[in-house]
Amino acid sequence: MTHSSELMPPAGFYQSTLDWINQSQNERLLYSIYPETPIPTVRKKEELQLLVGRPKLGNKAFVAIVPNGRVLGERAVISPDHKLLWDVSIEWAKMPPEHSVFQEHKLPPLIRTDKTVALLNHPAAKNYYHWLLETTARVHLLQMTQIPIDKYIVNHNWLPFQLQTLAACGIPAEKIIQPYGLFHLQARQLIVPSYVNLPNAWSCTYVRHLLLPHMDIREEPGYERIYIRRNSYRRVMNEHALFGLLEKYGFQSVELESLPLARQIRLFHSAKMVVAPHGAGLANLVFCKPDTKVIELFSPSFMEPHYWLLSRLIQLDYNMIIGHQENPNHYWSGFDDMSIDPHRLEEVLSCLLS
Repeated sequence: MTHSSELMPPAGFYQSTLDWINQSQNERLLYSIYPETPIPTVRKKEELQLLVGRPKLGNKAFVAIVPNGRVLGERAVISPDHKLLWDVSIEWAKMPPEHSVFQEHKLPPLIRTDKTVALLNHPAAKNYYHWLLETTARVHLLQMTQIPIDKYIVNHNWLPFQLQTLAACGIPAEKIIQPYGLFHLQARQLIVPSYVNLPNAWSCTYVRHLLLPHMDIREEPGYERIYIRRNSYRRVMNEHALFGLLEKYGFQSVELESLPLARQIRLFHSAKMVVAPHGAGLANLVFCKPDTKVIELFSPSFMEPHYWLLSRLIQLDYNMIIGHQENPNHYWSGFDDMSIDPHRLEEVLSCLLS
């Protein structure tokens, strides 16, 4: 039987699932997996720009058991006392009271299951970085609990890299529930791993150890130095001039979007130096060998710390060049293109190769 209140928007929110557990006074609902982890200190003054306004800690990693918890579409987790669990229902650029679930007049009809269902939804699941180092990492948290899972709710897009990583995690297609627009499910036990907000040692280790053996990765000769091209947004507008320089140093140009997952992993595992504009393809740095040299290219209007942090965690030699903003986008600075000073690039290359 569906209670009318269950079809109304949630009656408020918990900032954190941990707040709901504290309120429930039932510690058996919580598996604490990893503590908060401090962000490493910078090695070069210019790296401080990457950390402005960023958290000083990677968030605590846990798994919560939510009896009679509900999942609405791709976007919301609702507690048994009919409140939004904000930290696992994040809508970016919004505060909790602005969540779209509170704008609903009525929620879709409720489907109930007596199964134990795990939640792996992510607001940017179709993005390679967020999928690989956040969604996939949450599977590790589930595995650490050893809770038997009947079904997994995963908002994937049937992309090959998504299906391959789920298979590597041991999640068969028949156990996957793909939420749709009017999806509203209540599980006897909803198992919710915490959101992964930044790369950390455990997530990098899990993804690396999961996929390198699974894909049977070997060396790919001739790709010791690679430059990653982008053809959509965040392009390097003077790329032709840059690659003319990079060719002199023995670089191969690679467009990752057109390559299967195994080849991407193999290229990065083979590389000794990677030059690339900031973008999701750099998630593959997690497969590099220690001491691989990295040069990340930025527009000054959009600078994120993820690959600096990833590099520090797995002992890569990280370097960055801030270029000039090109074609500013009125919607989001992450769409801005850039140009990079070839002389500055040659300075950094000469220093790294001397």
